[in-house]
Amino acid sequence: MRVAVIVKNLTMGGMQRAAVNLSETFANEGHEAHLIYFKSKNAVLKPNNTVNLHLFDLEKSLKKTVIGVFLNILAKFLNGLIRYSYFLWQGILLTPIFKYKLKKLEKQYGKFDLIIIRGQGTFEMLWPLHDERLVIQQVNILRHYKTILHNFYMQKLFDKKNVMCNAQSIYEEILTGFEKNNIVPKSLNVIPSPINSKLIQEKALEYSPQYTQKYLVNVGRFSNAKNISLLIEAFAYAKKHLHLEHNLVLIGNGELKNDYEKQIKELDIVDSVHFTGSLTNPYPWVKKADLFVFTSLFEGLPNVLLESLECKTNGLDWLS
Repeated sequence: MRVAVIVKNLTMGGMQRAAVNLSETFANEGHEAHLIYFKSKNAVLKPNNTVNLHLFDLEKSLKKTVIGVFLNILAKFLNGLIRYSYFLWQGILLTPIFKYKLKKLEKQYGKFDLIIIRGQGTFEMLWPLHDERLVIQQVNILRHYKTILHNFYMQKLFDKKNVMCNAQSIYEEILTGFEKNNIVPKSLNVIPSPINSKLIQEKALEYSPQYTQKYLVNVGRFSNAKNISLLIEAFAYAKKHLHLEHNLVLIGNGELKNDYEKQIKELDIVDSVHFTGSLTNPYPWVKKADLFVFTSLFEGLPNVLLESLECKTNGLDWLS
């Protein structure tokens, strides 16, 4: 079987790593796997050489022509008039470019049997695409557009489409959302994201962090959804009132890093918190930690917890 997995970008994030894992899993099972991504900026992840990797820079292609530049400006203008409508106009503009690039790719490799688009944010760029082979893999709760056009937007994205969830909780959430918005998907199923146990265990031994303190660890994007500010507050309380001897290691990056640094200074725990930045291989840090800590406000299937179990993080060994 020839399979294409599509993701918006390959930045350091859980959804992106899961897309890489998914494409590699298909390849490991003997299928011809392709991973397609749309944005090259900050692309740090990549699959192993068993997967064919392709960049479809749709927005760059659109802006190569005068008419494309004009239409993109028009789309932004219309978004100013009709809230949250940019993806509608963008999808109309980008989908023909995607179909052209996909057809060109299929001339080289052959026709795809299955096309998996990961996440609502990715599919927004291609919402007019109708294809029997297409499956939308929804990995989190539905995005809510704060406008009276919300139901209309949801209809455009999901009605009569094949939808796949990566966890039962997401399935139940999406089913409720579909019923509220009168959406009837062509299919709706639950298929958990794969975890490559052997690869994770091998990567966990690739190097040893040169960090001598005992520590707790968190891995994730520095965003509101990950709720790291609560983790920092709880850690400071444990240091001051519960005599916690460990330090805290935060692996990741994002728009809230400056806020976290300010919070750490205010709580007077600067010497006890270590930022590593984004790491292509965080597993040795996770393996060496005494406890993996997790404070997300919401998740689909939290792969990072499963990966910590595969790394045999000490604290999770205690829990299991």
